[in-house]
Amino acid sequence: MYARAASVPEAVREIISGNTIYLQSLQLGIANYTALAQKIKPDVEKITGSKVNVNTVVVAIKRFADALEAKDSPAATFKGARMSLTDNIIDVDFEKEFDEISGLLDQLFDKNYSVFQTGQHLRLFAEDIAETRGMVNSATKKFDGKIRVGLAKINIQLASGDSNPYDVLSMVSNILYNNQISIQDAFFTPTEIVLILSDRDAARAYELLRTRMK
Repeated sequence: MYARAASVPEAVREIISGNTIYLQSLQLGIANYTALAQKIKPDVEKITGSKVNVNTVVVAIKRFADALEAKDSPAATFKGARMSLTDNIIDVDFEKEFDEISGLLDQLFDKNYSVFQTGQHLRLFAEDIAETRGMVNSATKKFDGKIRVGLAKINIQLASGDSNPYDVLSMVSNILYNNQISIQDAFFTPTEIVLILSDRDAARAYELLRTRMK
């Protein structure tokens, strides 16, 4: 099952990192180290290729938990930030000249949407409602647009001067990575971070990030 022998700390890190429940219990500070050590001891022995003492596993878990706490507690905070979640989002990628697309954006003026331009692409994220979908379908045929569905958007508005956007972005990335949540796209400015995720992950991601705003 396992390709190589490893040390006990390496085995513990591999097992816990691959199990969302174990990882979250450590991050939330609700794990019983002894009970967890007894639970994962057989797998630790498989990975290390030798018998191990449960107390050794406990020590390795404690060190891993300390490392997680240090990694997940940067100086950045969400102080003063405002966050919103919008589900049922469509992502439209335009690849042609963008001047004429301004007409589409004018039509979407009173709708909930975000636009980002990178290189030769313009990305439009909008709520997938009937009126918007009709506009977008027409525009994609005219401007070679590609549509992705089944997405959600988390928007984080940072209070100017209160947080370094790069530190906050790093913290957000760590939280989502540690909880095995994939980001489909991300865009940020000095005062705003926009995360595009799948619908199935968005609510959990929102709650994980929201707890850091308290």
